Amino acid sequence: MPLHADASVVGSEWKSRLYSWKTIVMCTVPLLAFGLGTWQVRRLKWKLALLDEVNDRMHRRPIALPLRVTSDEISQNEYRRVIVYGVFDYNKEMLVGPRSLEGEPGYILVTPLVREDGSRILVSRGWIRRELKDPKSRPLSQPADSVTVVAFVRRATGKNKFTPESSPENNEWYSLDLDLMSKHADTQQVLLEVIQPESTTAAIHDARNGVPIGVPFQVDIRNNHLQYLITWYALAVITSGMLFYTLRKPESAAAKIRRLRSKAGRIL
Repeated sequence: MPLHADASVVGSEWKSRLYSWKTIVMCTVPLLAFGLGTWQVRRLKWKLALLDEVNDRMHRRPIALPLRVTSDEISQNEYRRVIVYGVFDYNKEMLVGPRSLEGEPGYILVTPLVREDGSRILVSRGWIRRELKDPKSRPLSQPADSVTVVAFVRRATGKNKFTPESSPENNEWYSLDLDLMSKHADTQQVLLEVIQPESTTAAIHDARNGVPIGVPFQVDIRNNHLQYLITWYALAVITSGMLFYTLRKPESAAAKIRRLRSKAGRIL
């Protein structure tokens, strides 16, 4: 085959590959991956700012919770420590779960708190062991007098698609469903989470005696955006390299001969 004919064939094959649907798909992937990586950069900045704000709220001095709390106040003060006073209503106590703590099965204990003006809020008091499900087995978890509670303001955690539906009629709760729980216990749509004592020894002692273990004093917001952006940018680089290799124009026979002659001349 003449060299000019070979070059024509190579060029034709390259153009055919250049405008194929596979090439179009391969061009789309790195662009899409780069765009998603850039979006994750923005999400990471947003999440870091949120974590800073939450951390700042957590370390502010506790404030008294208003007797009537609006949804805006809940949003503005989530993770803020508050102090409330009142009497627990054990007749409307709820166990959410099962939930495990360090491999041991148990439940999250939620009890309505009746405040001085008669208003009611929900308090997630912490984790108890499964064998202490019966209130009679844990009298220390049911103080009769007025109590002072230091807790976080929290939104309901909700449920995923695998979580069963709660049954208020049977007092069976599988998630912190604030709407259902507040209706069942006749409370405001306010959820507080009791903070774990600083002493681990005290927490273990409390758990053995039926006193709920509160949540740790730390931020529990997940932040995976750095891993995501690395993944997307790496995918963009890899697929860009694959695209370059695929679209690289093949060397014609004539060009190859010229290159070899030039190389041979340099050697000689």
